[in-house]
Amino acid sequence: MTIKRALVSVYDKSKINILVDFFIKNKVEVLSTGGTAKHLKSLNSEIKLVEISKYTKFNEILNGRVKTLHPKIHSGILADKNNKKHLEDMELLKLGFIDLVVVNLYPFEKISTNSRNSDEKCIENIDIGGPTMIRAAAKNYKNVLTLSSPDQYDLFINEIRNNGFISKATRKTLAALAFENTAYYESLISNWFNKNNTEICKKNSAIPLKKIKDLRYGENPHQSGAYYKYGNNKLSQINGKNLSFNNIYDLEAAVELSYEFEKGSCVIVKHGNPCGVALDNLQHKAYKKALISDKTSAFGGVVAFNQEVNEKTATQIAKIFTEIVIAPDFSSKAKNLLSKRKNLILIKYKKSKSQKKFHIKSTSNFILVQEKDQKIISTPDLQPQTNKKPSKKDMDDMIFAFTVAKHVNSNAIVLASNLCTLGIGVGQTSRIDSTIQAISKMKKNFKKSRPVMASDGFFPFPDIIELCSANNIKGIIQPGGSLNDKIVIESANKHHIPVVFTNIRHFRH
Repeated sequence: MTIKRALVSVYDKSKINILVDFFIKNKVEVLSTGGTAKHLKSLNSEIKLVEISKYTKFNEILNGRVKTLHPKIHSGILADKNNKKHLEDMELLKLGFIDLVVVNLYPFEKISTNSRNSDEKCIENIDIGGPTMIRAAAKNYKNVLTLSSPDQYDLFINEIRNNGFISKATRKTLAALAFENTAYYESLISNWFNKNNTEICKKNSAIPLKKIKDLRYGENPHQSGAYYKYGNNKLSQINGKNLSFNNIYDLEAAVELSYEFEKGSCVIVKHGNPCGVALDNLQHKAYKKALISDKTSAFGGVVAFNQEVNEKTATQIAKIFTEIVIAPDFSSKAKNLLSKRKNLILIKYKKSKSQKKFHIKSTSNFILVQEKDQKIISTPDLQPQTNKKPSKKDMDDMIFAFTVAKHVNSNAIVLASNLCTLGIGVGQTSRIDSTIQAISKMKKNFKKSRPVMASDGFFPFPDIIELCSANNIKGIIQPGGSLNDKIVIESANKHHIPVVFTNIRHFRH
């Protein structure tokens, strides 16, 4: 295809100079809007430039809301040069073809994610003409080339330089990217309008996903992988090798749990599950306690903190092989010490006040969307069920353990004492097996402990009570709701083990 006329209207003017030389060398007539036209002229006055208002003989109106929405523009973009009726209409109405559309959009994403900006400002940054031109050009890709991002200019220039033309395959690829860009843009707008709508899961809502980059591979080397932007939290890597698919999954799991607590926390995660969690005002003690919980599993794991990492903690971390350390910040001494380990990934992560409310999973055939499990329990939520009541200290441990259980794959059992996990049972197909696993881990590292137990789901049978009694477990927190609750409570009374219900289930799959 020969490019005789281009339409250029861009908010992001970066790299536009790449196209200017091409326009001049090939005597391309460039239609452009006010701000873009002025910028193009400033780059090179030799460019053959026509302002759109002069081309259409229709001045911009409504403070610029209407400038490119004109039949002369859209017929030029949409006309099929192989369609006889289209050619007749174009000739009859003396309309010109547009061969290249270079358009990018108002920065709605940037404006709408800044909480200081008003709704009015966000609305004014919803682009209407831009997406319309991009989509029209992409639809007519056999006749029109569309460049919807500055990142595409080099590809365009290189192919023109090497081949003398842009292939149909490239035009189709650029059309697909154009629709991806407008789809993402529209989904951002849809989500912004729905930002206070708690019923969004019941509506036909769009999910904005923006690809950040490809990964070396997915969970395993034979699987391809990539990651996409969804929330507003930003990861800032300050040391170590490139992040993998599993790294990102694990660090998100670790950091979400670490921020559940106001007190200084340390969370160690392996394969998506916590293997050690502890709270302490002294950070190095929190780390030490979390590590002791399951040192074997912690080897090569992800460690997350909800406070700046200090030198004393960094010294402890450096003693064991660790894959990732993630925290809001690192002291200069901690950073210098940990950066000596070339492959140790250090991530600065500051939790955004604006949190996504939804959790996304996929199967082979479906995308599943649900509200995130953001339920936080506190002492008033606990409902004692037994004759013996837990102490204040035991209730604090119960709440801590139940919070950890929320982040453990079901069936989940967490044993805890002094705001530290002693044993975690993960992902077993029966709750009794998870309990046996947690007790086994506890006995390996804590010989004379008397922990409380948290369960993410109710007890279907009293057999777990028998197991708790035989292993010095001094209190149980669970959702309740089983048909056998009465039998379970009778067994707990018999063994003098306090049980509290939460009426909240925390299944995680």
